[in-house]
Amino acid sequence: MENTVSIPDRLAGLVIGVALIIVGAGFMVLGVSFLPVIGILVGIPVLMLAWRFMTPKATVLERIAGFLVPSNVMYHRGHAWARVEENDFVIVTVGMDDFAAKLLGSADSISLPRLGSLVNQGSPGWLLKTNSRWIRMLSPVDGEVVAVNYVLGESPGTAFEDPYGNGWLFKVRSKNLTSNLKNMVPKRKVGEWFEDIRDKLASKGLAPASAPLYADGGEPIRGMAKAVDPEGWDELAGEFLLTRPPRKLDHIQR
Repeated sequence: MENTVSIPDRLAGLVIGVALIIVGAGFMVLGVSFLPVIGILVGIPVLMLAWRFMTPKATVLERIAGFLVPSNVMYHRGHAWARVEENDFVIVTVGMDDFAAKLLGSADSISLPRLGSLVNQGSPGWLLKTNSRWIRMLSPVDGEVVAVNYVLGESPGTAFEDPYGNGWLFKVRSKNLTSNLKNMVPKRKVGEWFEDIRDKLASKGLAPASAPLYADGGEPIRGMAKAVDPEGWDELAGEFLLTRPPRKLDHIQR
């Protein structure tokens, strides 16, 4: 297993390391008389660093191309999201984005990976079953599954009604987070990416003006894939989710 260090961890380590060097050099040169200036040269930067990581960050919830897009998650091109926990830069929460929720609309059941199993970025991570058909989605990150949202076993609709909140799917202990994040949609291009998705929908006759696929105000309705292709909706969904109907996924619970 490859071990990586997150950017915030490296920054904190760098600041603390520089602070210790200053303290050591100061005592070697000035001795005890150096004590009064420690608060200025060391204490203030360390306090600023602590404030930076302890202060809650505001989350911006936008609607882009008709889809909800919160700012506190990273997006995989298979329409899953990953959120690094604020106080633990190794644990990552995973879910599906609002586009996937609107595209599929609902599921009779959701089969999540087992605790302790490994998921890989860009490989099948979970299954959704609806109308006796299975849809698979890709995991946005690598890691060992350390928590599963068992609420979805009784209420799979929560994943569609609140995909960024109570509808989270599972959590992993990341083994390659820095590399994984580089393969996600860059923050600066998320808006452009969702606009491109809208253009792709339009090329298939799913433009915002194409009622009843879009509700009043341009917000996509739930179940777009079934609305446009009642028979082949799973193939259409697989195209957008970068998957095709699976044969067998041994590490997935059924």
